[in-house]
Parts: sequence; structure tokens; C-alpha cells
Amino acid sequence: MKPLENIKVLSFGTGGVGPDACKIIGELGADVIKIESKDNLDFMRTIGPDINNIAGFNEANRNKRSFGVNLKSDKGKELVSKLIRVADILVENFRGGVMKSLGFDYESVRKLNPKIIYVSSQGFGGGGPFSENQAYGPMLSSASGMLSIWAQPDDPYPVGSNSPLPDHMASKHVVIAALAALDYRRRTGKGQFIDMAQTEVAASLIGEYYLDYTFNKRVAKPMGNWSPYAAPHGCYACKGVDEWCAIAVFTDEEWQGFCKVLGNPSWTQEPRFSTLLGRVKHADDLDTLVEQWTSVHSREEVMSSLQAAGVPAGIVNTGEDVWKDPQLTHLNALIELEHPDIGRCFCEREGVDLSKTHYTAHRPALLGEHTQYVCDEILGMSDEEFVGLLEEGVFD
Repeated sequence: MKPLENIKVLSFGTGGVGPDACKIIGELGADVIKIESKDNLDFMRTIGPDINNIAGFNEANRNKRSFGVNLKSDKGKELVSKLIRVADILVENFRGGVMKSLGFDYESVRKLNPKIIYVSSQGFGGGGPFSENQAYGPMLSSASGMLSIWAQPDDPYPVGSNSPLPDHMASKHVVIAALAALDYRRRTGKGQFIDMAQTEVAASLIGEYYLDYTFNKRVAKPMGNWSPYAAPHGCYACKGVDEWCAIAVFTDEEWQGFCKVLGNPSWTQEPRFSTLLGRVKHADDLDTLVEQWTSVHSREEVMSSLQAAGVPAGIVNTGEDVWKDPQLTHLNALIELEHPDIGRCFCEREGVDLSKTHYTAHRPALLGEHTQYVCDEILGMSDEEFVGLLEEGVFD
């Protein structure tokens, strides 16, 4: 039996935060129903040629049931209201005001189900001057201050990343909050409303810089791979084309191990490199000398020799490398899933193992695939009633 078996979740999420959170909850055993409508598709379904063949959408929405319903119709809303009455958790991350316009804001939902746990995760949170603004991952990085330091010192503008890091971090916060609320309800019988601002989660990732400003009035600047706590510290070019190894030397003990691997060349004995503060101060010169060594060795040689000496080092994998990575293979990190439209495909496994329950990714993400199942098995609808509503255009 999985930890969250018999827990029912309604996912009104779009994009990354809500869908990713509900995916994790589903993989812990909950029965997750994604409420979908052709008139208002999850925008992740729209960034490709086929709404059922979008890599990012499929990854974030597996292990859910898709309930395709016309939310513009009164009967469609009535069906969703019936699902709310039997649900344990509702998760939504639409722009502020959308759920209220549908009639499914928290105050309306709690009248249908006082014990429900309602998670609302807007980009800028509920209330306040920006609550109804649209927000996407790059905007969250920007608003939180993260983007202002995400670059090399000489870059003409903030570089950032294509990976929406705040989305993925916020989704994990949603899971933690929902699990805590479930435990609270188990002990008290009471539901909860959870308001989570994605920008606030993103801001928490760079808390040390806020602290630095509070005490020292220093405004953080981009520092690339430089670190005030370690040197050498960065990604160093290795033998071959576009081959790199990341190295981080924090302590004097690690520095001695690093020097030994290099054969203790004369420059390692220079007084300016004898302390951590000295190495940090002269990090640019040190990086040049380190790369003279890494550039004549393969990245695997650099990593293995330094690791053997107790020095943190790791090769920079490409997407192709990940498929062949022996550690990820051992962990079963990439698993196979059969998709009706795509065929055989792979997805990443959540990086958590519970000893008594085994991970399975068993359900792809097809629009409306489980509409009849939800009506039959959860709402107890007759075949005649289902066909009648289908003919009225209530289902998508």
C-alpha cells in the first residue's frame, strides 16, 4: 500500500508548479484528477504540434487522470462540484481571480467540502498589488532577485537559465504543505487554505544575500562560478571538445590533496595560495593554473583522481551523458513508459525511495482519457446519463 493511497486530489494546475506538485503526490499513491478544458488548455499543452505529445507537459502530468469538462457550462461546473465534495486536496496555480470567476475559489469550495485542503499558488501570492499578474519561471527568478546575480561578472545582462528553477522548488513546497495539512486534518478533522507565493519561494533560495545587505548594505553582484568560500571553484576545460569538470576546494586539507594529485608543482607552494583567503583573493590566477592541468586530462581522469584524494569534483554531463551515467542507471533514475500517441518513451523517476513501496509511473497524460472512468467510478453516473451529457457538449 502506498503512503497516500485513498487520498483524492483535484489538480487545476497549469504550467509547472501545480502539475509537478500533483505528479509527486500521485506517485506517492494519491488518485489525482486533472481538471481540463479544451477552451482553456494548460498552456504547457499548447507549446507543440500535438496536445498529447508535449514532452514538458507529459513529464509534469503523468500518473493523473484527465477529466475533460466544459467549465463554461453549468452542468460541467456541477460535475466538478460533485468531485470537490469527495476530494481531500485541491491544487490550483492559475492567475489570481481565475478560480473565483469559475466559482471555485476557497470560500465557495469550503461550503461544498469544509474538510478540503485547498492549495493556491500564484506567482506573487494571494492579495497585494501584484496578485493578479501573470507569472512564469523566468519572471519569478527576476522578481525574487535571483536573476540579478545569475551571470558572469562581465556579462552585459543577467543570463539566467532555461530551467524554471523557482517552479520546481515551489512545487516541492506545495507537496510539503499539503502533507502537513493532511496530518493536521487527521488530528483535528479540519481542512486548511494554503497560500503560497512562488516568488517568495524563489527569494528564499538567495537568503544569504538579503542577510548580507541587511548587515553590510552590500548589493550582490554576479560572480559566475566564483565563491567566497572556496578556491579553486568552477568548471574547468578538459581534454577534448567542450569537455568540462567542476572542482571545488573548500578546506586546507582538500587543498593539500588537490596539490598532491597535480604532483605538487612549484606554483602550489607560492605563499599567496597557502591559505583559503589567499586562494580566494587570487582566484583568477589560480583558475588559469588549474586549467593548464585539466586541459591535458580527460574529464573522467580529473574527476576520479581528485575524488580519490577527497576533493569534490564531477564531470559536466550533457543530456546524452545522462542516459549512460552508471550511477543514474544503478538508481533506475530513467524509467520506461508506454504512451498511446508517442509509443515507448522515458521519464525521470522522483529521487525518493520508500523501502515499503515501489515507484511506478503508470499513466500518461492524454486529454480527457479518464473522463468516463471518473463519471462511472467516482461520481457513480449511469451510462445513459454520461452519454446524454456527452451529447450536450459537457465533456471535452
